Amino acid sequence: MVAKQAVKGQQGFTFVELLLVLSIMMILTAVILPFSEKRLQRITEEDALKQFMTTVHETQLYAITNQQRVTLKFEEDGRAYKAVSDDLFKVLSGEFPEGMYRTKHSPLRQLDFADTGYLINTGKITITTQSKGNISVSFQFERGRMIVNE
Repeated sequence: MVAKQAVKGQQGFTFVELLLVLSIMMILTAVILPFSEKRLQRITEEDALKQFMTTVHETQLYAITNQQRVTLKFEEDGRAYKAVSDDLFKVLSGEFPEGMYRTKHSPLRQLDFADTGYLINTGKITITTQSKGNISVSFQFERGRMIVNE
């Protein structure tokens, strides 16, 4: 019968060493995770603001193309918005992520585009975000130019 022989020089990790490595990984994860959540929230809000600006341009384009007056208005909670033509046809719609909304005290409550694509009323829309606080979007010069102030 052949006896098992111990291999000399065999090295491995002890249970204590494995526990030490796992605890270090858990600590690093606990430190890094909150930063990545904040970054993800900020990126989501930036994307939502870009999507809103794109919706404004598409609404203006629809007004020019179809030679109809189109209104981009917000829902009561300030998160959802939609563009509606004169005949109440829903042209476009969108929604901000959780924690992002148009403030109730925002000077400009809706955007009205004439059939020429010009803005009927200019002004500012204030949007509240979790990561950056209040963001002001100014609409100027009748043609839909937007300036974002963070």
